[in-house]
Amino acid sequence: MGLYISHMETVSIKMDRSLYIYLLDYGWPGGEWEQLFKRHFMHMADRATQTGAVVVGSMNGIHFGNEVLSWHKVGDLNADDVLPGLLVTTTHPNYFRESTRDDAPAEPGLGDLLVIPLKPFCKDETDFLRAIEGIFSDLKGGLELKNFQIAKHDPRRHRALEVGKKIVNAIEAKPGAFGFSIDLKALLLPAK
Repeated sequence: MGLYISHMETVSIKMDRSLYIYLLDYGWPGGEWEQLFKRHFMHMADRATQTGAVVVGSMNGIHFGNEVLSWHKVGDLNADDVLPGLLVTTTHPNYFRESTRDDAPAEPGLGDLLVIPLKPFCKDETDFLRAIEGIFSDLKGGLELKNFQIAKHDPRRHRALEVGKKIVNAIEAKPGAFGFSIDLKALLLPAK
């Protein structure tokens, strides 16, 4: 299933789908990503139909990209670093619309949502098509979203790993409370 919309408020999907893939095209000079998405939209929509997924695209460029990132609670990512990209989630769009009413909605985790900047690893159309086929192949194979091959390109995953490494490096086995101490400089200063 494919939806070509003008903005997020027009998204109306009545039934649950296995995966929601948003095409965020702004960011490649000369509109190359926009043309690439348009050229392959029907193929992606057909693949989505076969796997119970939906592909959502727009001609509104950066506006749509920023709107999707904000609407899905990943607004802390810089659009210039992320776009063009894909936002892939197993969570129905209505969840995000309804959660905007809460005071402090939780940001979706890596298991629920992937943000994939395309520029770092899609150097040409073949790389893009390989990435899209990988998504549908992983979905058809029954993998959890966090285990999709493309998940390794989510910048939030790298950020979480860096924080984890910082915490591990800050813990020292020497006299202290409960037999260890925490080096606050290692925890608070940027990693080298």
